[in-house]
Amino acid sequence: MILEWRPERPKKSATEKIREVLLSGGVIAYPTDTLYGLGCDFYNVKAIRKLYQIKKMDEKKAMTLICRSFEEVSTYAVVNDFAFRIMRSILPGPYTVVLRAKKIVPKIMMTKKREIGIRIPAHAVPIGLVALLGRPVINTSAKVSGEEILTEPREIEKRFKGLIDLVIDGGTLVGDPSTIVRLVEDRVEILRKGKGSTHLLL
Repeated sequence: MILEWRPERPKKSATEKIREVLLSGGVIAYPTDTLYGLGCDFYNVKAIRKLYQIKKMDEKKAMTLICRSFEEVSTYAVVNDFAFRIMRSILPGPYTVVLRAKKIVPKIMMTKKREIGIRIPAHAVPIGLVALLGRPVINTSAKVSGEEILTEPREIEKRFKGLIDLVIDGGTLVGDPSTIVRLVEDRVEILRKGKGSTHLLL
């Protein structure tokens, strides 16, 4: 199922369907400021495990969390003055920030170092999903491990037919994934160069 959904002017039927899917442990595909992502309710570990299975992804590889604000980020991760200063200069935007995870975060979402990747995208849909659900949503690339990233809603629907519950149409998205930045121990470590410029991090 492909739905059109604009958080700034949402259709009631589409909004109710998306909320129903997320609250019932479903998995959806949605556009971001980089590429399409797959996601589910952050608090539903069963749904997260399902997402790992759909992607054929090793559970040792952590997925990312989408938040609406810096205040929300601080609920799930340790944000000191150094990390906040960097985050304020790059977010919202095409960056994934890796921080120390707090105890509220399910272990399946942490790395071996007990860290977590968090995004605040500059895109209305993922932020709208978090607002709709009232808590963070998971974000991982719309692809099966080892395959190419899918860029078009109908491609995503076809590839994951019977595995995911719906696709939010954001048009064709072609480009780079987010830049991943680790902000632990008061230093900047670029783990992956993606869409986000790195000059703001220097």
